[in-house]
Amino acid sequence: MLKSDKISFADVCAMVDDYRSMCFWNMAEDFKPKNAGHLKLVAERLENYGDMVAYRFAGRIREWLSQNSNLQH
Repeated sequence: MLKSDKISFADVCAMVDDYRSMCFWNMAEDFKPKNAGHLKLVAERLENYGDMVAYRFAGRIREWLSQNSNLQH
């Protein structure tokens, strides 16, 4: 899914797991991002409910999404 050197699918899944209780507590316990829409949701949740590390990681997700905007539709 992710083909950038800056961020990987495994990185995103690890962040979701690490921040599940803070940012994703009301989502399914087995939630993993599966598409660009999910990545946008992950970025929003990390920005709005996470700490500074999460906020910065969300920026990396948004950067990847902007560079790969053809996947957002």
